[in-house]
Amino acid sequence: MATLNPETMTKPNSDRPQDELPPMVSTNARIWRRFTKHKMAVAGMWILGLMYLLMVFAEFFAPYTEAYEDRTKSYQAPVAIHVMHEGKFIGPFIYDQTEQFDTETLLSEYAEDKSEPYRLTLFHQGTPYKMWGLIPSSLHLFGVEGDKARLFLFGSDQAGRDIFSRLLYGSRVSLTVGLMAIAIVIPLGMLIGGIAGYFGGWIDNTLMRIVEALMAFPSFYLLLALFGVTYHWDITPTQRYFVITGILALLGWTSLSRVIRGMVLSIKQQEYVEASRAAGASHLWIIVKHILPQTASWVIVSISLMVPSYILGESALSMLGLGVQQPAASWGNMLEEARSLASLSLHPWLLAPGFVIVATVVAFNFFGDGLRDAFDSKKRV
Repeated sequence: MATLNPETMTKPNSDRPQDELPPMVSTNARIWRRFTKHKMAVAGMWILGLMYLLMVFAEFFAPYTEAYEDRTKSYQAPVAIHVMHEGKFIGPFIYDQTEQFDTETLLSEYAEDKSEPYRLTLFHQGTPYKMWGLIPSSLHLFGVEGDKARLFLFGSDQAGRDIFSRLLYGSRVSLTVGLMAIAIVIPLGMLIGGIAGYFGGWIDNTLMRIVEALMAFPSFYLLLALFGVTYHWDITPTQRYFVITGILALLGWTSLSRVIRGMVLSIKQQEYVEASRAAGASHLWIIVKHILPQTASWVIVSISLMVPSYILGESALSMLGLGVQQPAASWGNMLEEARSLASLSLHPWLLAPGFVIVATVVAFNFFGDGLRDAFDSKKRV
């Protein structure tokens, strides 16, 4: 009878690395663990989550409405927040900024009028608005007392509009245009690529020649041409937003369909696909239920990497005056004033939307890199 050696009695799978999950852990748990090990991806996720939260409740978080303007505060510099007035602590407040003419530089500059402080308050009753265009309210997360001083955290533009507030409102265009375009691109690209790869033959040749013809056009110049046609249409900013989305989607599905086609060419040879075909399932059922779901992990990663390109596309068009028009806000048309080097040198805060665009694109790229590593089945954890 064999005897047990205490030295060889170890816990099961004791040679498994400490950071590797046991075999019974679900696939989703493994994906999440691999994602959380990518610290920059987690940071990108939190940044994007904060941006979308501010976007959804922009009316509440913004101290002013999108169209609010004070012509007497044109190009006011960002305000400084103080807590001490005349040697006494009175809590956060700002001073009113008054415009003064500099006889040496022949330029107008703003200077703080320190004679009276204007306190900042939470849950401030300010300019009225309609939340999501439906619920009337005048409650803002923060604001300034009185009607004289203006709480321009990021300064104001030429029309005396608060750049910070318009950044929040503009995010509703810049952050959603990519998601709206993806909602069109993904189904269209997957379906056309799936059909081409599954059937092959003349169907594949016809669809791929159409795709290659569309891809042959330089995308940015094609965008300019399409917007040149629609620029003089008498449409609302909302309608122009959907025109932008449609044109970006028109140009975005082609590359996706080619990748999906290549994946389907190998997936359709799998045994479970042959079994479903032998059981009498229709071609459309096999494509939608058995083949395309196998491409889901790649599509998820692709979405996170495609959205930044649509954000940049919309911003470029709006900055050139071909996208969303004033007074509606988007990050692109807010940069229109920053195109002038002379204006930018005098009012550098006009570049604030550019920094927000860069931060968003970088956050999306880190997030996409983390998703790509998380869905990589070759990784051990």
